[in-house]
Amino acid sequence: MQKARNSIPLVSFRDGQSTLVRGLAFKAVEIEELTDIFFFRPCGWVIARGARALRLTPTHLSIGRSLTGIAGGALLYDERPGLLAFALLILSEIIDSSDGQLARMTGNFSELGRVLDGVGDYIAHAAVYIGIAAGMLHRGSGSSILVWMLLAGIANAIQSQMYDYHRTAYVTVVRDGRAPGHDTGSVSSWVRWLYSGYLAMQRCLIGQHAEVESALAARSVGGRVREEDKARYRECFYRPVRGWNVLGSNTGLYVLGILMWLHRVDLFFVFMLLPMNLALIALWFWQRSADRKFLAGL
Repeated sequence: MQKARNSIPLVSFRDGQSTLVRGLAFKAVEIEELTDIFFFRPCGWVIARGARALRLTPTHLSIGRSLTGIAGGALLYDERPGLLAFALLILSEIIDSSDGQLARMTGNFSELGRVLDGVGDYIAHAAVYIGIAAGMLHRGSGSSILVWMLLAGIANAIQSQMYDYHRTAYVTVVRDGRAPGHDTGSVSSWVRWLYSGYLAMQRCLIGQHAEVESALAARSVGGRVREEDKARYRECFYRPVRGWNVLGSNTGLYVLGILMWLHRVDLFFVFMLLPMNLALIALWFWQRSADRKFLAGL
């Protein structure tokens, strides 16, 4: 077992499905993006190994991710250091992958860690938005750009919440076999309050999937999802969960890199408000259709 912990994670593919062979790099490899499998996770694993040797905690890495993201976002104020800005944002995403891997390596899990990870994402994203808007104001754009920045930021937050929620729910049911539920009784009161608020923000957006989770919890045995329910959950939700990957931070990062190369970073807010929101709407209805299919089969 120790050998597996210290080995580079390997992935094999069979019949279009990805299977984890060795390592601790993935929550559920079958729903990961290819760039995560072959780039961000392996690079994050290297950083996590180094952090463990230095006796750093996942919280330290979450803070490092925020600082790196802030630096990359700040450089977007001026288009000239665009390559350095993009490199820092890539590094920020790699560190974002490493904190969870370090938690799995060391067994240092906490709900506070998940909240800090989410907050770190928001800080890094906010730096990007502020850097772009400040640069556009400097180059002569009107103050209305601040409104577009705010609207795009809100849209991005909603998109990220749905991406995170449905992936986490899938892992909880299919990989862990646990009935859905958010027990925060084992953490301190202020962390419980913060974490509950974080989850409430997600749950107000998930629609009929709340009924799916209630049905799974009611049918569970000793807090464990029945094998037939687990199989049906995977059958109904595997493809929609893969679809939610479109709203992950990788998509925005790729598009931002292209826009920086074209010297049209001003179009980033438009991308978040139009194509990404259209994808959000389409995925929400796809998810609702899968929810109804699952409930009809119970």
